[in-house]
Amino acid sequence: MILSTHGFALTFLAIILMSSGINSLATNNKMATRTNEHTNSVLANLSSHGMEKKELRHHNELRRASILVPLFERPIQQQEQSPSNLHVLFTQRPQKMKSHGGEVCFPGGKQDAEDNGCDVTTALREAHEEVGLDPDHVQQIARMEAIESKHSLCVTPIVGLIQPPSAAEPSQLTLNEHEVEAAFAVPLEYFTMDENLASIQKIKYGANGEFLMRTYLFDDPESGRQFRIWGLTAHVVHEVAQLAFSR
Repeated sequence: MILSTHGFALTFLAIILMSSGINSLATNNKMATRTNEHTNSVLANLSSHGMEKKELRHHNELRRASILVPLFERPIQQQEQSPSNLHVLFTQRPQKMKSHGGEVCFPGGKQDAEDNGCDVTTALREAHEEVGLDPDHVQQIARMEAIESKHSLCVTPIVGLIQPPSAAEPSQLTLNEHEVEAAFAVPLEYFTMDENLASIQKIKYGANGEFLMRTYLFDDPESGRQFRIWGLTAHVVHEVAQLAFSR
């Protein structure tokens, strides 16, 4: 059988392309494996914090509230140096709201009688009311330390992993326009890097305590907007990120 030079060249090119595709697939599989291993390690760090209550004695005398810190995975881009693909979901309150108008926060709110005194139930209910997150899609990971807000609320942060991840994508959420103006996501590891801080200052907190007030200015590539993350919200996400990445 005689194979022309042109035919041989095409055959050789096809072999190269096939080999390249196999190598690319192998590289992507290795990257996915590393990413999964890294994500599992991060989630294990958070889970080790446990779901038991972490609050001071006087917190029992305060009105209660809960917030959900929703984590979800996004496909990692090959050019990204970080192996972490965990993102955290934030909301922004409508500018016209009398209380905390325009501020960035987590889904959450005050505890209602229907919650039967359960902080987790409060967080899940509020997240469903505000952004349409189905409670069945939230895997409880950790309960962070309770915080006394400036309005004398005992606020309990509940960290949850959203499955499937698409349920937490901002474009897929059903926003309650009376409580939420916008939703956006930030890589969790972003909050471990001091270079991302716009400012940090020590302020008096409560009767004898001090509080590090962090402020982040995040440029959201999806909406083209810049969001100011500060106050209690910045404190909570910083603590979660430090725990997750063992910093």
